[in-house]
Amino acid sequence: MRKITKIFLLTAFCSGLVCSERLNGQEININIGERDSIKSVILNETRHILVHLPDNYDQSKAYPVLYRLDGTTELLLETMVIVNRLVYSDELAPEMIIVAVENTIRPRDMWPVNNDYYPQPNKAGAEDFLKFIEKELIPYIDRNYSTDNNRILCGQSLSAVFVVYSFLTKPNLFDSYVASSAGFPACEDYFTELSNKAFQQPQKYQGQKVFITDGLLDPLDSDGVIHQQLIDFTNRVNDKLGKRVHYRHVTYENEGHVPFHSLYDGLRFIFGPGKR
Repeated sequence: MRKITKIFLLTAFCSGLVCSERLNGQEININIGERDSIKSVILNETRHILVHLPDNYDQSKAYPVLYRLDGTTELLLETMVIVNRLVYSDELAPEMIIVAVENTIRPRDMWPVNNDYYPQPNKAGAEDFLKFIEKELIPYIDRNYSTDNNRILCGQSLSAVFVVYSFLTKPNLFDSYVASSAGFPACEDYFTELSNKAFQQPQKYQGQKVFITDGLLDPLDSDGVIHQQLIDFTNRVNDKLGKRVHYRHVTYENEGHVPFHSLYDGLRFIFGPGKR
């Protein structure tokens, strides 16, 4: 039996913040989604997810699904605001279901290989985490919600590394990928070898959409090494995959780690003219 908990945002309206006297001083609960859980056999643990449905959710319609890694209530709320702006104000994207995946042991799940940031004896677990998403999470969402075949994976910082790993190893699991401040500071050789091997079968990447970002004011990349890694990766994608994949790397000159505009610009790129 599914056990779902409603997620509410508690908002206090104080004098001067709203015009209506009736609301002054009152607290309003806003339902932003549902908290659910999946007993994962692959990971041998219970994984929690946060699910937000479109305002006009209709079981007779099918919706794209945005899978957001590093899921928290705050990140879900931020994602909702961005999606709602694109859907209802700018009319640049379709209504979509948002699934935010909460972390348990983040470094274990996001790193595909042991390195200085996540050394032995711990086992890097990105392969198992991706299996969980493919074999357990996506089927669960498809069973319980009205979804279409359009899936988007979004990550930031370390979870953006996982997004790139997913794109290279399971390119058809998702239709689109948004990776904000991706980079390979501890395992560049691994990703170079992985991409060279993956791109030997370029036909697997036909039609995929990838949006990768970084910021030149990133305090974690003061020497520009990660920025150069992304340039090199971009060149490799363009050289090996060409026009098979819709790919864009955007560097924000005046932003730092995880540029704020990444998801908005990424979804605009994915659902832009001729892509909806």
